[in-house]
Amino acid sequence: MSEPTAATDPAQPQSKEEAGQPTKDTAVRREIGNSVQSTTSSSSKRHVSSLKGSRRESFARRSSEIFAAARSHFFRSRGQTGASVETLRGNTGADFEGFATVHRGDGGGMPSLLCCGKKDGLYFLLIKGYHCFVFGDEESKSPKYAIELMSRKAVIQPSHESFVPRAPHPGAGHDTTYTTIHLETGLGDVEYKFTFANMDDQLASKFTNAVSTASNDASTEQVRKRLGHEGLLSKRSSVRYADAIGAAKAKDQPDAPVGAGEVLAGMPAPGY
Repeated sequence: MSEPTAATDPAQPQSKEEAGQPTKDTAVRREIGNSVQSTTSSSSKRHVSSLKGSRRESFARRSSEIFAAARSHFFRSRGQTGASVETLRGNTGADFEGFATVHRGDGGGMPSLLCCGKKDGLYFLLIKGYHCFVFGDEESKSPKYAIELMSRKAVIQPSHESFVPRAPHPGAGHDTTYTTIHLETGLGDVEYKFTFANMDDQLASKFTNAVSTASNDASTEQVRKRLGHEGLLSKRSSVRYADAIGAAKAKDQPDAPVGAGEVLAGMPAPGY
C-alpha cells in the first residue's frame, strides 16, 4: 500500500493562502490596491473637471471676442450693420421673437402709414437683455430702433379693441384673430401698440412675459448699481452686447407722443 503524499493527505495542515483565507499580507495588498484605485479615480475626475473648466473658459473668451468684434463693426457702420437677428440671438437665443404690427403712441386708431413709414407696420421683434429690438424683417442686418423695457409693462387689451391688420401676419389665415398689447410707462402712458396674430405659438402671452422679466431685471440691476454692488453683476457676453446695441438704437425711435408726464411737468404750479 502506498503512503499518502502531502498534497493528498487530508491530515496534512494547509496554509491560509492554500485554504483560500486572507492573510495579513493579502489584506494589506488589497488595501493598498483599493487606495491606489481610489486615488487614480479621484485624479481622473479632477482632470476631467479641469478640462471642462478650461473648455468653458475658452468658449466664453471666444464668445466675448466675437461680440466685441460685432459691436465694433456696429459702431463703425453707425448702426447700419453688425447687429443682425442672428447675432443678437447669440448662443443662448433670444427671450422673445415674433412678428407684430407696431404703432407708436396711443392714437385713436391705426393710421394708414405706421411708424417709420412702413405701410403695413409689420415688423420682426426680438427681446434680449433690457430692450425690444424692432427689425424690418428677420434678415435685417441691424434693427430700425430699440425700445428700453425698464419700468415698462405690457397690457393685453380686450378682444374688441384689438386691431386687425390689412395684411395677414406670416402663417396667419384670413380668419385668424389678433391680440393688441399696449406697452405702458409707470404713469400709464401708452408708448407703443403691438398687435400679434393668435396662433398656436401664443406670441402675445410670450411677449408680455418677456417684457415683465426684462423690466424687473433692469430695475434690479439699477438698484444694485445705486447700492454700489455693480461688481456682483454677472451677465453673459451676448447680453452685454445686446444692452450696448439697445442703448444706441433707442435713440432712433420714432418721435414719442406727449404723455401725462410731460403734461404734468408743463402745468403751472397752483397759486397759494
